Amino acid sequence: MTRARGLTAAVQVRPEALGGVRLKPVEVAILDSGIDASHPALRGRIVAAFRVEGGRRKPAVRPARRKNNDDYGHGTAVASIIARIAPNARLVDIRVLGPDNQGSGAALIEGLRFAVKRGARLINMSLAATGEFAADLRALCETAYYRNQILVAARRNMPLVDNGFPAEFSSCIGVDNRALPSPFVFRFMPGQIIEYAAQGTEIAVAAPGGGYTTSTGTSFATPTITGICARLLGAYPEMRPFEVKSLLKLFAR
Repeated sequence: MTRARGLTAAVQVRPEALGGVRLKPVEVAILDSGIDASHPALRGRIVAAFRVEGGRRKPAVRPARRKNNDDYGHGTAVASIIARIAPNARLVDIRVLGPDNQGSGAALIEGLRFAVKRGARLINMSLAATGEFAADLRALCETAYYRNQILVAARRNMPLVDNGFPAEFSSCIGVDNRALPSPFVFRFMPGQIIEYAAQGTEIAVAAPGGGYTTSTGTSFATPTITGICARLLGAYPEMRPFEVKSLLKLFAR
């Protein structure tokens, strides 16, 4: 009964209106190129930082050794979108990509395994792996789903034979990019493998070193949905993944 009452209340309040509600902290793991924790937009928002070392050979997660854990800028940009939308998000930086914004499937799997084991309530993956790694990623995503953890993953910007993994899995919230007027205006796409599309075109984002830039792509639409999910979970912490998906569908255009 408690969950039903919470869900009914959530239906009456759109995500953008939840700023007036006292939002509980929500831990959000960001698997990316790292985050510049010293950036003014992110100062005090990063609660832990790690990096996956070892590449394809026995990758292992180690604590990050410096404030700026991002040599490329992608993860800092993603983190700044989540931080801006969800003031209650407590960000966990898990670096799985190298200074060229590329990474191995083994490193990604190890980073996701770490995030799931840590118990992060939300996991943002603004990246896409090939089908070669789909089986291992699917198993981890299913584990997260049953542990009440929510994964939000980006559709591949340039589709190959697939849309990218784990975005294709039903245990994830897959996100595409659209030019939309607000982060709180997003779309549900019935009948599509990737069910949601969000604002991800010419988005103002933080850049390592303290500056700002603009970016476009599914990588930046994905944290938009993650931020909205963080707000919803901050207001209604007991919601299950399927309930969050249902609310996103309800609120979508």
